[in-house]
Amino acid sequence: MNSSVSSILYGIIDRPVVSFTALLILYSAGLALYRVFFSQLASFPGPRLAAATFWYEFYYDFCREGKYIFEIERLHQQYGPIVRINPEEISINDPEASKEIYVSESKRRTEGHSAFAKGINLDGAHLLTTDHDLHRRRRKPLEPLFSRLGVSRLQLMLAEVVEKLASRIEAFRGTHSVIRLDHAFSAFSGDIIGRICWEDKKEFLDDPAFAPEWSDSDQGTLAGLSMLKRNQVAKDHITKAKQAKLDHDLKGTPMDSKSSLFRYIMNSDMPESERSDERLAKEAQVLLAGGTASTARTLTFISYYILSRPEVHSRLKQELRDTMATYPENIPSWADLERLSYLQALIKEGLRYPLSHWLIEIN
Repeated sequence: MNSSVSSILYGIIDRPVVSFTALLILYSAGLALYRVFFSQLASFPGPRLAAATFWYEFYYDFCREGKYIFEIERLHQQYGPIVRINPEEISINDPEASKEIYVSESKRRTEGHSAFAKGINLDGAHLLTTDHDLHRRRRKPLEPLFSRLGVSRLQLMLAEVVEKLASRIEAFRGTHSVIRLDHAFSAFSGDIIGRICWEDKKEFLDDPAFAPEWSDSDQGTLAGLSMLKRNQVAKDHITKAKQAKLDHDLKGTPMDSKSSLFRYIMNSDMPESERSDERLAKEAQVLLAGGTASTARTLTFISYYILSRPEVHSRLKQELRDTMATYPENIPSWADLERLSYLQALIKEGLRYPLSHWLIEIN
C-alpha cells in the first residue's frame, strides 16, 4: 500500500505539468469550499456556484453580454432582498437598507472595494482609493469646487456651452438629418469638464459630427487615441499649473485659482506627497471619463423618454413656458430651474435609473 502511494507521488513529482495541474485542482477545490462554507459571506443566501467562483458572474457578463444585472434581479425574486452574487459581494434590493449602508463617517467608517479599481491603472485617483483616510485626504481639496457654491460660480460657462449645443442642434432643423444625441451630449459634457479641469480650448461641439470617436472612447483604438490626446492636454496643464504656482510663490503674489480645477489644487492644502504628476494625471483621467460618460448617458436617457412619451413632453413644455419665454436673451438661473418641480423630477429619475454599475461599500 505504502509502495503504491509512494509510486503515485513520485510519478506526480517527476512530471511537472501533472504536479502543477494537481496542485491547481487542489487549490481551486479548497478555495471554493472556503468561500461557500467558511467565508464571512457564507451565511447569505444565493446559488452555491456564485458563492464558489467568479465564473458564474463572468458567464452572464461576458458570454451573455452584460446580462448579469438581470440574473441578479431573478436571484432576488428567488432568494429575497439579500443575495450573494459572487465570492466577495452581496446584493441588497431594499430601499430602506440604503440608510444603513451608505452612512457618514460619524456613524461608521467604510472602505472602498479593491476589485472595483483593478485592471484600469487608476489606483491613485481619489474615486478608486480604497483606504478610508487616504480617500478623504484626496477628495477634500476637490470638494469646494464641486460644492453648491462652487457649481453656482460656473453658471455663465455652463450657459455658454448649453447655448452652443442648442445652436448646433437648431442648425439641423429642416435638413432631415439624423442627430446622434449620445454623441452630441458626450461632446457637450466633454467640453464642460475640459473647461472646468484644465482650460481646454478644444471644443468637441465644433466637430460637425459631434466627435463620435470621443463618445465611443471605450470601444476601440481610434477612440483610445482620442482619450490619450485629451489626457496629454491634462498633463500639460498640470505642469503649467505647477510652474505658475512656483512663479507666483517666488514673486510673493497670489495665483488665480478660479480658472481651473488643477490651478485650484495647486493653491489648496493638498499634501505635497499627493501632487505628483503621475497621480494628478490619473485624477484627470477619472474626472475626464466620469465627467463625460455619466452626464452624457443620463442626458441621453432623459431625452429619449421625453421625446418618446408625448404626455411627458407636453407637460414639461408647459412647465417651461414662462421660465424660458425670453430665452436666450435672458438665461434662467439654477435657482429658477430648481423651482420647476416636474423638470426636477425628470432629472432625478434620470440620475437614478441609468447607472452603469452598482454602488459598493466595504464595512
